[in-house]
Amino acid sequence: MSGLLLSEAHQGFPGHLGGIRLLEFTTDCRRFFYADLDMTATVRTGDGDEHVFKLSSDGQKTRAMDRIHSAVFSDDGSKVYVAAGLHLRCLDLDRGVQAWSYRPANLYGFLQSTPRAIGITANKNVFLCNDNGTMDLFRPDGAHVARWRSSLSPNMVSRHYNGSWFYGSDGHGVTVWDPEDRRLIMSIRSSVRVYALRGFPKSDRVVVRTDAGVSIIDAFNGQVQRTFPVGYGLPILDVSPDGNRILVGQIRGIGIYDLEGHRTGGAEVPGARVLSARFHPQGGLVLGTDSGSIVQVPG
Repeated sequence: MSGLLLSEAHQGFPGHLGGIRLLEFTTDCRRFFYADLDMTATVRTGDGDEHVFKLSSDGQKTRAMDRIHSAVFSDDGSKVYVAAGLHLRCLDLDRGVQAWSYRPANLYGFLQSTPRAIGITANKNVFLCNDNGTMDLFRPDGAHVARWRSSLSPNMVSRHYNGSWFYGSDGHGVTVWDPEDRRLIMSIRSSVRVYALRGFPKSDRVVVRTDAGVSIIDAFNGQVQRTFPVGYGLPILDVSPDGNRILVGQIRGIGIYDLEGHRTGGAEVPGARVLSARFHPQGGLVLGTDSGSIVQVPG
């Protein structure tokens, strides 16, 4: 996978003219997922295989919901689960087909509901959060395990390093969930809007992007360890694999900060705006742009 990114990514991948909205990697980096604003999802592998999925729209009345909100690989990398439009979709990468899908129920019978955030639990079940206040648990084959409701149902999640819990946010604070037990472990309310969050590797801390800047929070006592200002930009956020750097969307590119809030670097793509960015697990950065290009930045 690293060979794919280093040799090809800087040239951009064709067919993604809507802008690259999401970037995800398997744990072993052998598969790479990217999705654009036109509901097209692509999975590439290190040996050159490629699966392209044009995720169908639900019709003219729901056109405003036609976007890919989130995606996550199964732990073995054989499937990718995508929250797109009004559906959670399971894409089987060994067969190159959609294996199953799920659509959350309308709210009050007529308000369309969308799946927003996805995670994979330690038991390999799919944890799904919907914007109608419900959360679901599915087995990998699509069998429904449980559904429960909470006024704090998150619209973004990040897996805790222990593999069993998830950080989440509904935009008004930080929560910690154990989806297998359908249990809210911790809730921290915020006086400022939360736009993105990401858990740290091997520590009980979460970083959030808010109206006040970037904050590092101890998720189990609610203590804000540090807040530092950053320039305006898209709510792009990531933590490096060693836990020592934070990636933040800024203006047309991204900035890199240490844990003290000092800017240590950044990246832009000439003639384009960065819409998504991640630290690559094997080093460097991967950026998705509004021109449909994916760019590898060494470092």
